[in-house]
Amino acid sequence: MTAAIQNPNEQLDTIAEFVRDRAAALDRGETDIRTDLARIGELGLLENGLGGICLDHMVAVIDGIAAESLTVGFSLWAQRMTLEYLDRAPEYLRERYRDELASGRRVGVTAMAAALKYLAGLGDLPLLAERTDSGLTVSGPIHWASNVFPESLIVFPARTADGGHVIAAVHADAPGIRINASPELLALGATSSTSLTFEDVRIPASDIISEDLTEFCGAIRPTFLLLQTSFCSGIARASLEEASSRLYGLGEQFSDEYEVLAEQYDSLRERLYRFATAPSNVSGADLVRLRLDGSVVAVAATRLEAKLRGGAGYASASATNRRFREAAFLPIQSPSEGQLRWELSKFE
Repeated sequence: MTAAIQNPNEQLDTIAEFVRDRAAALDRGETDIRTDLARIGELGLLENGLGGICLDHMVAVIDGIAAESLTVGFSLWAQRMTLEYLDRAPEYLRERYRDELASGRRVGVTAMAAALKYLAGLGDLPLLAERTDSGLTVSGPIHWASNVFPESLIVFPARTADGGHVIAAVHADAPGIRINASPELLALGATSSTSLTFEDVRIPASDIISEDLTEFCGAIRPTFLLLQTSFCSGIARASLEEASSRLYGLGEQFSDEYEVLAEQYDSLRERLYRFATAPSNVSGADLVRLRLDGSVVAVAATRLEAKLRGGAGYASASATNRRFREAAFLPIQSPSEGQLRWELSKFE
């Protein structure tokens, strides 16, 4: 397996240690990701690559953090994508929220998965917006979102009664929003992932980010998929590094499996960082294939690590067990493995 790409700055080493020290407590549900996001923001790491022109440093940040905790890597992705959306919003919204999100003082919720699924032809937008003299009233469900705290800022898509679409921002504690109780999860409980229900939520016209869903999602999709692949890369690397130290004795029986996975990981990582230098130049098929490969390699790597660790890795408090459980989310996270395979088939 190739050596890890050099950290973009010394601050990544600092935050990786911070996350490593908190990973077990996060997994036990004794704390949540707000502390981690605030520390990442304090170090100025959230603003890397805004606008999607060159994402290699942001990729390295999420990759490095996910190697210590996929929980934090995943929530960091959601925070960074919310910041990406607001950075592309009208000036008023940028000035209102950009610094809060970039500093980690306000947590961001990306509820845009439904829009990407809708544009792929795989479903409708569940939120319905009615136009009013002052803006919109929005009703309907958000079936799944993460980083949902009362003080969070949610960016969401909705269809309008006149056949249009909007992307808007709203506070999670706005009147008419119900945050449903978080379900018990196999892992990632500290991400505060749950569903929400909107009932006649008022959105002023000034909080509308865009009314061109296709153009907006086309612009953010490379960043969306590349940064998702980053946390897949991080957890895969951590598991493969642990696995590589156990290829002796009975572990020698898994040497061939390890070599195949290490080669797949090297290909994944090389493409990820190459694509990240110029995301707008990467084809849709290559982005989808990369994201799919990221999920597949990460899941396989955590399972190989578990086999090599044996009974010690079965203990719920072990890092091996935590990675095994965290990675189980990757095939179902939107876009799910099924959606990615379906989309890829359309390019072939």
